[in-house]
Amino acid sequence: MNNIPSYDYIIGGAGLAGLTLAWQMLDSGLLDNRKLLIIDRDKKNTNDRTWCFWAKPDNWLKALPISKSWKDARVQGSDFDLKQSLEPYEYFKIEGIDYYNFILNKLSRSTQITVIQDFIVDEDAKNKMVKTQAGQYQFTEYFFKSYFIADELSGIKDPNKHFIWQHFLGWKIKTKLACFDPETITYMDMRVPEVKSGLSFGYVLPEKPSEALVEYTLFSAELWKKEDYESSLRYYIEKTLNITDYEIEEEEFNKIPMTNTVFEQRNKSIIPIGTLAGTVKPSTGYSFVRNYQHIQLIVDSLKNNTQCFESANSKRFRFYDEVLMNVLVTEKSSGHAVFGKLYKGNTLAALLKFLNEESSLWEDLKIMNTVPKWAFIKAVVEEFSRFLRGNNNKAN
Repeated sequence: MNNIPSYDYIIGGAGLAGLTLAWQMLDSGLLDNRKLLIIDRDKKNTNDRTWCFWAKPDNWLKALPISKSWKDARVQGSDFDLKQSLEPYEYFKIEGIDYYNFILNKLSRSTQITVIQDFIVDEDAKNKMVKTQAGQYQFTEYFFKSYFIADELSGIKDPNKHFIWQHFLGWKIKTKLACFDPETITYMDMRVPEVKSGLSFGYVLPEKPSEALVEYTLFSAELWKKEDYESSLRYYIEKTLNITDYEIEEEEFNKIPMTNTVFEQRNKSIIPIGTLAGTVKPSTGYSFVRNYQHIQLIVDSLKNNTQCFESANSKRFRFYDEVLMNVLVTEKSSGHAVFGKLYKGNTLAALLKFLNEESSLWEDLKIMNTVPKWAFIKAVVEEFSRFLRGNNNKAN
């Protein structure tokens, strides 16, 4: 045991959650007299993803490597085309490679932090050990676990919760002509064929009049073959957006679990972070702000020695998320019908406030009054019954 490298903390996975936690631990002074090891199988030297989120332009955003922000957004459907201000919010974009470089450069200046490229094969909570393909490491305080195998997540069944994927293919394209308004994102374009048991839409983040990230996105339980996403995205660009002369510069292909399930409950020494801790909002698939909030809670807990590491998500909004997923999964109403009514009956700013879990109960009720009523009433009854069954099972 004496020959095994030992650290105070180990972070498994250098993605959004792992890197943000390391950065905040460093900046807070937690690592002044402690050692941290970060393990990830990738070098983090490619632009493999884009993080987007909306927020009020507060001070915490100033430190982030934001590549662009927008104050206006468009939503479209077969019978509407609405462009609105997002005020008091803005929509922000961070390139994956920029975030990796931003944080890894900070971490490289600290002698208390070690980053290695390796693949974790096992962790031992009792003996506080992490085993990789190349060796093993000991931690004296906590192991923060963010890594997971995406294909295994759908196999985790919780009878009291729904599970769907947000899955998408995006291309950063460059066009010959000026095809985009660089000051306005297309948040959701439902002028695409509908899918059963879910939602399909286009999404456009314009950088310049001739450059944009264009995505074809699905909320559904079933994943597709790569070529099906490609044909749907190409159809959206060429037939819906009427862009035929373009070059593909980058690609983003990903899947994000949308569920209220916390995939791995923490024990005394292994703490789930990121998706494993439930920081992805089930009804949207967005995680950046929720992840940042959870990391702040962890850092505050470490500083105050309170051992309070659970993500503090609202029970009220978790119930709303379950109801929406019920409607989509059970086909009580089509995704296009639900979101079309939401956009036509509410301002985008009001919806973003609701999705940020900042709205009052009265504001929630006003938004709920705009969705297909019978579909949601049935879903509310089913989810409330499911909630009662879950509580009875815990009591027994």
